[in-house]
Amino acid sequence: MNAPRLAYTPRVICMWFSIMVVMALSFKVTSAQAEEPLTLAETIQLATQNQPLLQSLDDAAASSRQAAIAEGQLPDPKVKLGVINLPVTTSDALRYNRDDQTMVNVGIAQDMTPRKKREVASNRMLAEADQFHTEQIATARTIERDVALAWLDVYEAQRKSELYQRMIDDMVAERRVQAASVSSGGAKTSDVLRMDTQISMANEKRIFAQRDERKARSALARWIGKAASRSISSELPVITSSTSHDAIQTEIEQHPLLRNAVQSEKVAQLDVDSAQANLERNWGWEVGYGKRFANRSDMLSFQVSIDLQLDRANRQDRRTAEKLVLVEKARKLTEDRRRELSSELESAMADAEAADARENEHITKLIPNAEAKLSVAQAAYQSGKQPLSDVWDARRDVLDIELDHWSILTDKQRAAVKIGYLLNDSRLFKQIEKE
Repeated sequence: MNAPRLAYTPRVICMWFSIMVVMALSFKVTSAQAEEPLTLAETIQLATQNQPLLQSLDDAAASSRQAAIAEGQLPDPKVKLGVINLPVTTSDALRYNRDDQTMVNVGIAQDMTPRKKREVASNRMLAEADQFHTEQIATARTIERDVALAWLDVYEAQRKSELYQRMIDDMVAERRVQAASVSSGGAKTSDVLRMDTQISMANEKRIFAQRDERKARSALARWIGKAASRSISSELPVITSSTSHDAIQTEIEQHPLLRNAVQSEKVAQLDVDSAQANLERNWGWEVGYGKRFANRSDMLSFQVSIDLQLDRANRQDRRTAEKLVLVEKARKLTEDRRRELSSELESAMADAEAADARENEHITKLIPNAEAKLSVAQAAYQSGKQPLSDVWDARRDVLDIELDHWSILTDKQRAAVKIGYLLNDSRLFKQIEKE
């Protein structure tokens, strides 16, 4: 039996054409979305999404919370089974019904850890869970800062590469003019060779810029994976950083790294509480039932055990002293972290002020002077008073200053990122909930 053949009527053809148009448009939209430039805000957002390092700290906190529940419980009871007082010599050896003391015993025992010990141990594990949580917040903040700086590194290297290419294109064009003028005596061979050297030097700088871009993208890929290969947005975000001096110390105290250090102090203090709780003695009880034979009476036994702390000065007290020293260590590390953050803030503010001053110098003097010099050279060339090479030199000066200016702008944003990182700026970094 033959399969039915599809009749290609005008209606069917129009339907297929519509489907193909829709598919083409969908593919075009998808491709456009995939090629959208990578902005700084999106980069920071991608860096903390599905981040294994942050998820591992979540797992560690969950683990400590589970351990806290276990630490608050009594130890499992023990079941005891065995034979007591079985003869092993004389003619009664290994006979369970000859001696009055021989019995089969079954019992249950329970170690009793004082409630205070269990509560302190449980609280210590909960504090450790909180420490993992604050460490996660601090790690996320550090990742956001590092990925923002890497994005700016890519941006600067990409911009430098473009500007160096413009310089090379201008110098290649100038070289062509010089080479064509050699035969007529309008230019010297040495001028052409000098231009070749300048082209090579500019190309070397472009290669360095491309290398820096590649290295910066690899730093981005550490946190955002394949998205680091996308093109960087051509717009440089403007991040201003203005904070009153009085508010600086308050913001430093709320920094996640410092809060994590303070939480480490709490864990160390709970270790001291745990060591002091160990001064309370553990005890336990045991009940056993002994079955005897040959119509002898069965036996019931009950025992209580108590830990003896015979050398407290060299055992329990030493453990408490050890934990007290570790508390002091944690406090000193907290103070060191506070000084470190304050030092980083002072350094970032110095960078920001220097970048502002340099930018102002470029805007008010260097850029206008370079542009004026180019205008003068162009006017003189058109009037026949200066050669074309002076115009090329003036154009290169403009590009050099533009190159420096973009470096200043990225330096300014780097400083703003660092200041925002240290002062909990919610415009780039997640707002941390205050206790």
